[in-house]
Amino acid sequence: MTIASDIPTFAAAVYKPGTIDRKALSRFVERLLSRNTRVAGILQETILDSSGQVIVLNAVDISNDSRLPISRPARNDDQCGLDVSALVETAGIIRKAIGDRADLVVVEKFGEQEQGGKGLNDEILQTIATGIPLLIAVPEAALPIWQERTGELGSVLPFDEEAFRQWWHGITGGQ
Repeated sequence: MTIASDIPTFAAAVYKPGTIDRKALSRFVERLLSRNTRVAGILQETILDSSGQVIVLNAVDISNDSRLPISRPARNDDQCGLDVSALVETAGIIRKAIGDRADLVVVEKFGEQEQGGKGLNDEILQTIATGIPLLIAVPEAALPIWQERTGELGSVLPFDEEAFRQWWHGITGGQ
């Protein structure tokens, strides 16, 4: 894949607490995969019980569709449901994407761990440094942290499939 323009090769897909369509990113990935674009990285999948309560949050490896439970509901208010050891495994997914020189790396999301400089932070910044296009879901409240971390150099997109498509078209020249 050839980068065709001066548009930043990384973008924050910013979502708000009330963002209704949280599947826009996964649909965009599916569309690119159907066109044989080498997309890699991590999407999230929330599994709900019959009452609508979260049972588990999975990290989905885009390259092979495998699922890794990264969070389960906390048993009490003092306990976080994040499985930090699973987060280490997700870092390997991003490192592999970098090593394979994927056409696009997608990370859903720039969460609390990353905002604090942990989690997938190093892999995210390494993706940017290598010049591989990166699309990352960023909560609106964390946008100032993201922009500080990236020197305000990347694109900021609304969490919308058409916005993702236009950004991708701009950096690939329509590929």
